Amino acid sequence: MATNNLQDLNIPKAVRTVLTKPLDRLPALITDRSLANSHRTLTGLAEIALTPTTGISVETITMPKKTFGHRPIVIPDVASRCLYVALVDSIDKQLEPDSRSEGNWSIFEKFAEESRSEYIVDIDIAACYEFIDHEILHRELLMRTMDYGKADAIRSFLKRCSFNGRGLPQLSTPSDRLADLYLSVLERQLLRHKLPVFRYADDFRIRVENWETANEVIEYAAEYARGLGLILSSDKIAIKRAEAHRARAKNRDILQKKYFDSAKSQLTLIQLVQRDYDDVEVIEIPPDDEKALKESMRRIVADWKASIAGRKPDMETYKARELRRMLPLAITALQKDDARIESDVFTSLIFREPVRLERVCKYILNRMDSFTETEENWSLLRKIIEAGRIGPSSRIWLLHVAGRLPRGSSEDCDWVLSWAGEQCGDRHEMVRAEAAWVSSKFGVLTDDMTMELLKESTRISEHAISAAMGRQGDLNASLKKSVINAGPLNREAFDWGAQN
Repeated sequence: MATNNLQDLNIPKAVRTVLTKPLDRLPALITDRSLANSHRTLTGLAEIALTPTTGISVETITMPKKTFGHRPIVIPDVASRCLYVALVDSIDKQLEPDSRSEGNWSIFEKFAEESRSEYIVDIDIAACYEFIDHEILHRELLMRTMDYGKADAIRSFLKRCSFNGRGLPQLSTPSDRLADLYLSVLERQLLRHKLPVFRYADDFRIRVENWETANEVIEYAAEYARGLGLILSSDKIAIKRAEAHRARAKNRDILQKKYFDSAKSQLTLIQLVQRDYDDVEVIEIPPDDEKALKESMRRIVADWKASIAGRKPDMETYKARELRRMLPLAITALQKDDARIESDVFTSLIFREPVRLERVCKYILNRMDSFTETEENWSLLRKIIEAGRIGPSSRIWLLHVAGRLPRGSSEDCDWVLSWAGEQCGDRHEMVRAEAAWVSSKFGVLTDDMTMELLKESTRISEHAISAAMGRQGDLNASLKKSVINAGPLNREAFDWGAQN
C-alpha cells in the first residue's frame, strides 16, 4: 500500500552528517564549519525547507575533470542539504545497492580482465547528473518505495534546486544514490539482452562474444539512454578485446612490482587498492616495509621529474600514463617523509591535471604538524596560483590551506594573503566566504570589504561572513549588529567565529 509519511525523517542525524562529512572533492567548507554549534537551528530550517513554496539557495561552481575541461557543480545551502540527506536516507534500503561501495571498482576492473567473452564494451553517460529528469526519477521512486510523500518531497526539492526540471546537486551521497536508481533503468534494459553487465557509477561494462553484437549493444544503449534524457559520452565509448584489458592489468602490475621489488622483495606484503577511476591507495603497510615503500615512492617521483624534463626514466617498464597514475599515490605515501617533494613536481602535475590540486593541498596539510615548512608552503601556494588554471573549486582548496597555515615572514606569504583578499570579490559565494575567513584570520578584513561581502551574500554564505566578522572582532558596531540581528544562524556563526 502506498504511503504518504514524512514523520520518520531523521533530520537531526542528517544535520550531523552534513556538518561532519565534507562534500566530495572539497575541503571542510567554512559555510559548514561555522555552524558547528547550530544543530538545532539547522534542524528547524531543514523542516521549513520541506514546504514546497520555500526557496532554496544554490550556487554553481565548476570543477576540473580528470581529462580536459570542467564540469558544473550545483550546491544547495546548508539547511537544504540537511533536508536532502534526511529524505534520501529515509528510503535508502529501498534503493539500488550503492555502485560505489567498497571493492566495487576492483570488481568492475576484474569484470573485464577475467571475462571469457572475446569483447568488452565500455559505455559512459555524458554529464549524467546534469540531465537526470525529475519526472522519470519521481516515477521510479514511486515504483520502488510506494511512498508518494517521500517521492513528492524529493521531486519538489530537486525542482527548487534546478532551472529546467533536470539535474541533481553533485558531490553528495544522496545524489549518488538517486543516480544509481535512475541508471538502474538503463542497466535493466541492457540485461534484457541476456548479456552480462556491470556498472560502476555511470560507467557500464558489457561482455559480448563478437564485434557485431558489441556495436548493436552501443546502439541499444544510445536509444535507451535517449529515452531517459541522457546521452552517451562519445569520448568514452570503447570496444576492446578482453585480452587487451588483461594485458593492461599485467603491465600495470609489472610496473608496480618493478618499483616495489627494486626497493625490497618483501613489498609483496603491501596491499594496494584502486578506489576510483585512476588513483590507487595504500590500505595496509606492514611496519617492516614502510622504509622500502617510501624508497619506491621516491623512485616514482624521480622518474616523473625525469619525464617532465624530457629525460628517459630509469625504469625499463616506464609507461607515462601508468607513472602519472601512480604519482598521486607517491605524494600521499611521502607526505610524512623527512625529505620534502620539490615544488616543480606539484606544479607540473597540476598544470597537466588540475584535478590533482586536491592531493597536493592534502600533502601540505598533512605535513603541517610534523615539519617546520611554513615558508616552503607559502612559496608553493604562490607558484600554484601564478601558474594559472585554477577554477573556483581550486581557489576554495588554496584558500582553505592558506587559512590553516601559520603566518610566514616571506614575501610569498604577503603575496598569497593579498591574493586571498582579492578573492573577497570573486563571483562565487563559496570562494568569497573562504576568502573572508582567511582575511579575518590574519586580521585584514575591513569594514568596506565586509559591506561588499554582505551585499552579495545569500543563504549560501551570509552566516559564514558573520563567522568571519566574529573572528575579526574590530569591525564597525552597526555592521556587526546587522548580522547578529538577522537571525539565529548568523548569530550562532558569529559567536563561533569569535571563539575560533
